[in-house]
Amino acid sequence: MAASETVEIAIVGAGVVGLATALRLVADGREVLLIDPNEPGSGASFGNAGTIAEYACMPVGTPAVLRALPKLLLDPDSPFSLRWPALLQLAPWLVRFMRQSLPAATRANALALAGLLADALPAWEEMAGEADLDDLLRRNGCLYLYRRESDFAVGAGGRAMRAGFGIHQEVLTPEEVAALEPGLPATAAHGVYFPDSINVTDPAMVMRRLLGAVSARGASVKQAEITGLQVGADGVQLSGPGVRIKAGTVVIAAGARSRALAAQAGDRIPLETERGYHLEFQTDAPLLNRPVCPVDLGFYLTPMAGRLRVAGTVELGGLVAPPNPRRLALLDRGARQIFPGLGSPASQWLGFRPSLPDSRPVIGASRGSSRVIHAFGHGHLGLTLAPITARLVADLIGGRGDPARLAPFAAGRFGRRSTDVIDLS
Repeated sequence: MAASETVEIAIVGAGVVGLATALRLVADGREVLLIDPNEPGSGASFGNAGTIAEYACMPVGTPAVLRALPKLLLDPDSPFSLRWPALLQLAPWLVRFMRQSLPAATRANALALAGLLADALPAWEEMAGEADLDDLLRRNGCLYLYRRESDFAVGAGGRAMRAGFGIHQEVLTPEEVAALEPGLPATAAHGVYFPDSINVTDPAMVMRRLLGAVSARGASVKQAEITGLQVGADGVQLSGPGVRIKAGTVVIAAGARSRALAAQAGDRIPLETERGYHLEFQTDAPLLNRPVCPVDLGFYLTPMAGRLRVAGTVELGGLVAPPNPRRLALLDRGARQIFPGLGSPASQWLGFRPSLPDSRPVIGASRGSSRVIHAFGHGHLGLTLAPITARLVADLIGGRGDPARLAPFAAGRFGRRSTDVIDLS
């Protein structure tokens, strides 16, 4: 049996949320150990669309999605799909998702996300200064592209809701879209422009810089898989193959792999996995000036350093199955609708997003013990919300937390508590 080591705070998960949280905690003078079975920042934090999307308050589930859900799920080429062999496992999640897509729930979820997103850009600017990220950020907005009038009409509710929350957006004519993005093919498309949005030119480099900043300030990193969590009177025992760690406080920031650990802490969270894909195409010069999302295709085209990344869509279906070639082909065909002259993809990727039925992350103390803090379930907003989540977690650990601020993201909103101890080792 491995000898046990001790630490003040252990963070399980070294994606962007875990890294940002570690950076905030070491700034508070805390002793921090980051634990991840993989290279830090190598999962969804690496493979995302690279957008810091302070405008993205609309949850995945909305009345429009609910009305279209049968068609979406039955069409294997839709932006929202599932792996049918996983249907039995996904059924309870889908029932919750449909309830959260009703009008009142949609508004409540959008309001909660808008409140969290309101501080996302200042938090990112602060973290960029601390981790020397400024040269990797582009501050020239993001564009939603509506190629069909029917999609523009359907999006009216979302535009109105964002406007009501004070989110800066501009509705563009086709001529204004062409002036903003002259590289796009001529089209009659409308646009919605979010001028305050930021994007990153290299997510992998952002993660490496964050790791370097965390390590330089004294945090430790351990490559290990944590499968067991047990709360005691004087700390939390973490265990896994060849590892035993006792921590005064544990932060669960393991993304799509957080559910089992949360259950051992005392919280049954309806967390499922979205399988996210991207393709990259090498480019001699940028094809776009900023991220562009053709809303009918459901993915982003993001210019990055020397390449165009095509990332997005939703595929529900767990952590085990191999990449679905049909989803990669969908991205490829969609990208060629916009840029027919693209060469062959230079690389492809599959990663896992933690998805909750209401699209809100879980941030706050476990109902089982205040020694366990949840920081997972950010869905498509992990990159965007990482630094503000880090602030909230550090404030909670430091006794500065605002219970009202965290209430919409509490584990208790799901109404069930787990009393089972699950040891997957």
